[in-house]
Amino acid sequence: MHNSAHLPCDQILQTLVLFIDHELPSEQEYQSYMTHFQECADCNEEMLHESTAVAFLKELLQMNCNEQAPQELHDRILQQTEELAGQSQVQFFSSSTTITNFTFDGTTSIQVTQEFTQEIRHDFNEEQ
Repeated sequence: MHNSAHLPCDQILQTLVLFIDHELPSEQEYQSYMTHFQECADCNEEMLHESTAVAFLKELLQMNCNEQAPQELHDRILQQTEELAGQSQVQFFSSSTTITNFTFDGTTSIQVTQEFTQEIRHDFNEEQ
């Protein structure tokens, strides 16, 4: 295998799926992979093999996992989302303040702690 000073083969092979799925952090890194594949026949061969396998799996999943959710489910999710949005406008708030005095090395310090609590309750069941 080729051992590029910029990207070693083991790094290329460990992150090959990121390259294949175009999920590398930057265009510069993508170009570094392309350069590596041009210089390293072993890694290029592995990339082509993995690209073919990933494309096959994606096509297989699209053909077999393309089921539509029932309209009733869509309607329930929309209703519950709208109810939550309405509840977020009328919420239960509580707050508490704690004042603590303490002395360390002759210096008195006061610590004020405020705590806010927000609560939204909703029972999600099928019968509404």
